[in-house]
Amino acid sequence: RNTLDVVPLSIFSLLLQIADLKEKQLRAIPSKIETESLREIARVDERYKLSMLTYELSVFSEGIFTMEKILVGSVEIVPQDILDRGLRRALAQHVSLILHRTLQFHFRGDIKPGAIVDFQADSTRTFSSLISRLQGLRHALEQTQDYIGTSGLKMWDEEFSRIIAFNVEQESNKYLRIKVPSSRSRYQSSEAPIPLFSPTEAEPLYVSFIGRIMSSLLKMTEPQATIFALECNGWFLADGTEVCGSQMFSFLHRAVQVWGLVGLDKLLSFRVLNELQRFVKFYHTAVKSHGVLLEQMRDTVFPEWKTPQDPMKFFASATKKTEKLMNPVATCIRRVGQAQLLRKMIRSELQLGAQIDSRQVHQSLVIANEALVSQLLENGTVECKEHPSHNSLGCCSDFSDMLIGAGGNDPLSTIFLAIEPMEGLPVVLTMFVICHMDSFKYDYDFGSLVRDKDEFPFDGWPLVAGMATILKQFHPSFAASFFSSLSQFVRAGIHTWLVPKGKASRKDEIQQLPSYIRNTLIFMCQLCSLS
Repeated sequence: RNTLDVVPLSIFSLLLQIADLKEKQLRAIPSKIETESLREIARVDERYKLSMLTYELSVFSEGIFTMEKILVGSVEIVPQDILDRGLRRALAQHVSLILHRTLQFHFRGDIKPGAIVDFQADSTRTFSSLISRLQGLRHALEQTQDYIGTSGLKMWDEEFSRIIAFNVEQESNKYLRIKVPSSRSRYQSSEAPIPLFSPTEAEPLYVSFIGRIMSSLLKMTEPQATIFALECNGWFLADGTEVCGSQMFSFLHRAVQVWGLVGLDKLLSFRVLNELQRFVKFYHTAVKSHGVLLEQMRDTVFPEWKTPQDPMKFFASATKKTEKLMNPVATCIRRVGQAQLLRKMIRSELQLGAQIDSRQVHQSLVIANEALVSQLLENGTVECKEHPSHNSLGCCSDFSDMLIGAGGNDPLSTIFLAIEPMEGLPVVLTMFVICHMDSFKYDYDFGSLVRDKDEFPFDGWPLVAGMATILKQFHPSFAASFFSSLSQFVRAGIHTWLVPKGKASRKDEIQQLPSYIRNTLIFMCQLCSLS
């Protein structure tokens, strides 16, 4: 068997030469060719070399297929199986090496607009280089599969998806209590092992290329320096320069394909889960020292439809007393919101790709999803005709993976934790919003709340997405209480601003409301649009 392994290695070496030839020397033939450029496009010498490489490859394959089964003692050796395993082993090692060496990013300097623009350009070149290398190898497998007697595209899809899943699993270990060693991974194989490389010097915190991709996206979309525009579906600098948008995710889609985007979505979900767990742990610790204060504040604003006595003085005092709680809450909301918006962009790219490349499959998944949800609501379970003994979860697991791959999930509706009620949380979140709304201004070009000062570490939409995600983890009564408290604050602010002047009916006075009241109203409208 070890002797015969030389044949698939030789075949794969020829495949690499074919891929390199098609990538660097041969051009795609256009539909119309001018007579003067015919010789240049023909590339006779290169195509002759391609035909010779293909012939050598077919000679090796023919030798394998003419061999019969071999019995060595009690062990049966099938030459065709050796060819398939050898090609898979070489493919897994080579693709893993390409992904590891190509997907290395270097962010130079502090997080500033100029550094982000340079990093975005470097990342685009990195993804373009990866696309050309992987597509060349994929096309070589596809066009020579008839000569080697195996399904090249099927082999590529199976091995590439396995490499992505393995690296996502290893990268996710940093967020898990029970780690999964690489040797015990269900995606690892003794016949075609996937190598695990050491972390790079530039990014030692990430053990794989999928972690470095996530890190690069987080740096390009840092809320301290960028502005997310929901209508434009991307992140921009203050001068309007796009640093991460649909084009970047299109590059990423072509580079790591559907499995890479799904794996990146899964890794971002683990990041959100980790941030929420840290937030819950912090809150339980903080409530012990602020429990009485939060209870007093809740009793003062109850009922929410009634305006408390001297409301603005009360809200100012309350935000000052809870100031120590704001920094951890701000960190959690900012990181969760940023990750959720990235997941939303990934979902949009997957959905667009599914609608363009496989519209009928996408429509079938949408219809099947609606039918399953309707059946669950009516019967409380799903009947699986092919496997009647399976429960509803087992029957829907494969369908769920297909639906996520087609962009059928809603990241902002994901429930990450089953949390018991946290006393006083709506009050803390209300004080957090009141405390920060004066630091924003509404930008009509971006359609978003943007930072009023450059040193303010927040952007509008990540704040909204993070708040929507936190509220989604609890009973809807928490969100209702949160909105009621904010509405009470807005009513009190408008009453305090207009009534003493006696000009409540004048439109110019209404337009000159304080910025924190206008921003709070905008924040509530945007939160409702995402919730």
